[in-house]
Amino acid sequence: MKCDIVVIGAGPAGLWAAKTAADEGLDVVVLEEHVAVGLPKHCSGWLLGCEFTYKLFTEIKDALIHQRISRMMVIDPLSGQVKEDIEDTGWGGYFVRRELFDRELAKLALMAGVKLFLNVKVKELIKEDGCVVGVKTTSDSLPEVRAKVTISADGMKSATTKGFAKREIASESEVEVYSGVQMELVNVREVTPGQIEIYEAEDPKLAGRSLYPHGWGITLASFSSITAFFELRSRRDNLLSQKLASSFPIYMSGFPNRREMGYFYHCMVKDGVIFVGEACGCSGIIHGMITGLYAAKVAKRAIEQGDLKGIYEYDRVLRRSDIYRNPFCYRDIRKFYGSYRTWVERSKEIKMEVEGLR
Repeated sequence: MKCDIVVIGAGPAGLWAAKTAADEGLDVVVLEEHVAVGLPKHCSGWLLGCEFTYKLFTEIKDALIHQRISRMMVIDPLSGQVKEDIEDTGWGGYFVRRELFDRELAKLALMAGVKLFLNVKVKELIKEDGCVVGVKTTSDSLPEVRAKVTISADGMKSATTKGFAKREIASESEVEVYSGVQMELVNVREVTPGQIEIYEAEDPKLAGRSLYPHGWGITLASFSSITAFFELRSRRDNLLSQKLASSFPIYMSGFPNRREMGYFYHCMVKDGVIFVGEACGCSGIIHGMITGLYAAKVAKRAIEQGDLKGIYEYDRVLRRSDIYRNPFCYRDIRKFYGSYRTWVERSKEIKMEVEGLR
């Protein structure tokens, strides 16, 4: 198969890149290794509030179960003291069920003319004279796809041994990863839908744990392992454990995550291939979708001008963008921003910079 753009991965970044490119009139193919869009889930489903989010949501909110976010509280779990209490001033955005959100994006992409193939795993990039010209897959029915531009959107996996960021663009320090478990929990006590709770403590088993109450009786949270969850749930010496005491997961999925979470890689383009979303180092659903938009715009112009070296403009666009200056570096919020309030207030001002990319 031949096309203008082949996208590796049907997460938000890849799907938005595909839809944007198809809207621009390009022939786009998306390859998703799993048998369903939106699974497995690896994040809280938080669409951080900014101009992009609210514009997008006016188009799709009626098709999605969602919860408006109203507050963020940073809490000391041992004393119960609220260290920061931040009301939504436009930064909050929405909680969504990721599988449903991703499938809505897939629907929009398909309606724009994208071709989506499930259960097709990309095993390697095809290179000619050092330039990527497509991909080889494990599928007998679609063994390879040739493209003018390849967009790698292989998510958190990109930093692991078989991921394309690790193979192609990242240094060893940039792709240092650890494992975790994402859970949907039922029966978490005394949480309010739409109010994010972040726990700060010296105890490493409590530090950085967060609760994302979606409503409908479901709270999202992540832990280092299922064993760590049950150990934390059994404790009685802190507020977080008391809230988790009666909870059980109805869904869980393991995931890798980078220790440098949220920070873009030093290199985000190689000849013939653009990296977006987690594959270029950024974190956050909205941040990832904006990288996908930039990638599609840059690829479109490079293809139109007949100069595929033009895709290197993507790197320059990202480095001067709001999402680069305001990363979703979740574990380093205090180090990077000074406070959670500064983070979210700056993040709500994120703008898309597409002038000159039309």
